[in-house]
Amino acid sequence: MASLIKKKKGNRLYYYLVESARVDGQPRIVHQAYLGTAEKLAELVQQKSAPVPLSATLRDFGLPGALWLAAKQSGLWPLLESLWPAPRSGPGPAHYLLLAAIHRICDPGPKTEVSDWYDRTILASEWGFPAERFTSQAFWDAFEQILPETSATLAPAEDPLDQAQLRLLGLWKEKQLVGRWLLAYDTTNFYTYIASTNTRNQLAQRGHNKQGRHNLRQVGLSYVLDGESGLSLCHHVYPGNVADVEEFSVALARIVRLLDQNQIARDTVTLVFDKGTAALDNTVQLQEAGVGWISALPWNQAPAELRERATEELPPCSAEQPGVRAVAEKLLVHGQEYLAVLKYSAPFAAEQLHSLTTSISRTLQSLRRFSKELNKPRARWTEEGIRRKIQKWLSGQFLGDVIRYQLESRDGPWRLQFDFDQAAFERLLGRRLGRTVLLTNRLDWTAEQVVAGYAGQQQVERVFRGLKDGEWLGWGPMHHWTDSKIRIHAFYCMLGISVLQYVHRQAKAAWSDLSMEQLIEELQRIQQFILLYPRQGEKGPHRAAQVLSKQTLVQQALAKALKLDELQITHRG
Repeated sequence: MASLIKKKKGNRLYYYLVESARVDGQPRIVHQAYLGTAEKLAELVQQKSAPVPLSATLRDFGLPGALWLAAKQSGLWPLLESLWPAPRSGPGPAHYLLLAAIHRICDPGPKTEVSDWYDRTILASEWGFPAERFTSQAFWDAFEQILPETSATLAPAEDPLDQAQLRLLGLWKEKQLVGRWLLAYDTTNFYTYIASTNTRNQLAQRGHNKQGRHNLRQVGLSYVLDGESGLSLCHHVYPGNVADVEEFSVALARIVRLLDQNQIARDTVTLVFDKGTAALDNTVQLQEAGVGWISALPWNQAPAELRERATEELPPCSAEQPGVRAVAEKLLVHGQEYLAVLKYSAPFAAEQLHSLTTSISRTLQSLRRFSKELNKPRARWTEEGIRRKIQKWLSGQFLGDVIRYQLESRDGPWRLQFDFDQAAFERLLGRRLGRTVLLTNRLDWTAEQVVAGYAGQQQVERVFRGLKDGEWLGWGPMHHWTDSKIRIHAFYCMLGISVLQYVHRQAKAAWSDLSMEQLIEELQRIQQFILLYPRQGEKGPHRAAQVLSKQTLVQQALAKALKLDELQITHRG
């Protein structure tokens, strides 16, 4: 509440506009503005106008401020400070880690741009460090303190980043931020611009890149998050030429070690992964590890009588999963008894149908143009070249099932004829689209429980899309070229994902249907203006006032739920 107070200095009275609030439960003045003498006040009233500001400075407020508050509220920031204490003056390694994570969310780019960006955010006033402390060299030096270049062969018990992951899992457990211990697991890879002649790097290797950049060196990332909260629980950076199936055994050993060290019973944990990891060797390892698991089963490995069951025979799930049907039965798979679940999702079927019809139309048009090209007198195509080109068009999912073609050569020229298989298309509609076969060792679970558990896998896929598209947190381009710095890059990216998921969880309490992309966009629009006013009288400094940008209803609800007003109180105090 704002009020007018007077202070006597010498023989004169001076007036101030003060704003009070409770800080740590006690009433305190959090903002004070000097107004002047009674004569000055009278002059202002007569003029009926406020003073015109000399200048205005724009500052990023909503998104960096919300992430900073979340890091403190979740306990992440105190943990980082305990792992890497700050020096007696200036920022410590924890500051550089968290700032790198927040920067990757708000304005991804190289470390040479961080200092300028930091100076334009609320973090500059919250932390109080000059922007010159956050140069590219300063980041390198801080990261060297965390994981020196000479630490490539450290055991997990001595590796600082592995120990930090262990402590983070303990923190999430202590804060009860993880739910039913549904752990979603997946792998991906990221291409780099590391030169082929760089021999100091062993992680960046050439392999099958999931973004199609096979000509570049890449690094692999296996990732485990909580299927409900989305918090990062464990990750591992591995060489880019290692197959996903091979990485699973390494990742599983790390997961089990983290569970044991945090005294989390293995049989209470359910690991969720996609069909790419559902190999026989991996299911045997899971059985030996003693953890529960849910996996998508490759379509051709699922029993035909289960996967092709009529949709009308599948019981609908509850209202919590609208448009989903599922049925379960026990099966012998890989020599063991498991629970197999056929899931049908009407929304998923609609998405697949839209994608398929678009691809069919595009492919048929390409085949038509190609057929005309082959009819030209000067066409010089070999059979191998023609078939290779057609197979590339038909390589999309289901296209080879519904489009048939014939290639004939009569008196030299090649003739291409093609057709659309309506019967095959109808079979896809009735027996394939929208269907997923799941396999689990949780024999006592219902079909709906298995389907709900597998939904955690979508969390990881959304995270990977957000990392690669840059809509959540921009992983690339990665401006590091040594193994230790690449591992640190992965660590603060995963930190950023956890903080972002924590903010999203808080925000959904105020606006339940808010997506992550909408959250980031709305918070980025909450900005702060620093208005500089002329001094009152001949002496004294210029006066400054802080004003937030005009907010929509969504932004007002977010600001209240995320307690952004704490940033203003902290700054004014």
